[in-house]
Amino acid sequence: MTNKEEYQQICDRCTNIPIYSQYWWMEAVCAGKSWDVIITHDSNGTVTATLPYLLGSKLGQRFIVMPPLTQTNGICYHYPANISEHERLAFEKKWGFEVINRIKQLKIDLYLQNFSPAVSNWLPFYWAGFQQTTRYTYLIKDISNTDEVFKQFSSAKQRQIRKAERNGLTLKENQLSPAQFYGYHNRLIERKGEKEEIAETAFIHLAEAALKRGQGAILSIEGDNGETQSALFMVWDDSCAYYLVPANDRNFSTTGAPTLLVWEAIKKASKHCKTFDFEGSMAESIENSYNQFGTTQTAYSEISKTNSCIARIWFHFQR
Repeated sequence: MTNKEEYQQICDRCTNIPIYSQYWWMEAVCAGKSWDVIITHDSNGTVTATLPYLLGSKLGQRFIVMPPLTQTNGICYHYPANISEHERLAFEKKWGFEVINRIKQLKIDLYLQNFSPAVSNWLPFYWAGFQQTTRYTYLIKDISNTDEVFKQFSSAKQRQIRKAERNGLTLKENQLSPAQFYGYHNRLIERKGEKEEIAETAFIHLAEAALKRGQGAILSIEGDNGETQSALFMVWDDSCAYYLVPANDRNFSTTGAPTLLVWEAIKKASKHCKTFDFEGSMAESIENSYNQFGTTQTAYSEISKTNSCIARIWFHFQR
């Protein structure tokens, strides 16, 4: 049995693996690329840690980097039941070091992964010479009572939602196909004079897989003339929903469509999970908008290491 075959079985039975590290997710976003997974076991053969990764090469350099459309990836610990805090730290040290040794065996020149917010202890990687950068996402931690969630929105966001509803804006679910959504998103990017960073094939593979599994939806807000004013591709697992790819038409920025779309996405997500993740941003203007939805700023770690001069230069310009 290959590592990937074993990992598929692990993902089928484990509920603690985030959606971005799931076997089906990696298969979708890494289509046409090379990905694999590190799996460690204790002496009884019990899985102790997993780390899926995308492996690539450029300029003669081998690297592990984040797959497209993937916010976090990296190590996931599989703790034994009823573990104490002392035992947890010892467990992470032991199996973190084992995962790091496996990474070293890959002989890569650049390593870069964003760890899930659930992984707060990156000390084993620090001790092994890796670097860390703190990044932020924004969570509504409990969306089970949507009335209470709405009360936490800023007054400005509440007014925008009410305005959009008064003006007859309506929600459509999966009316846009993945290809149509991508085309809409791409047109808005081009209108701003920017370059589309999401590859069409990668997006369609992922969207089709998520829709088929019942773990994703394409939501859109339409005016009374049927014109799309805002759209979103969102995904979820049993724990959390993710505001993955938004597409907001600036021509309708005053109608309240983007805010209404977020509200509708939260209400839909509340039927599947407890937490809503805005996917984070280090941009000041985006932080301000997310904060007005009553979110909690939540840190996660970007873990990196370069092992050659060429890799360091490439990494610098990529960032």
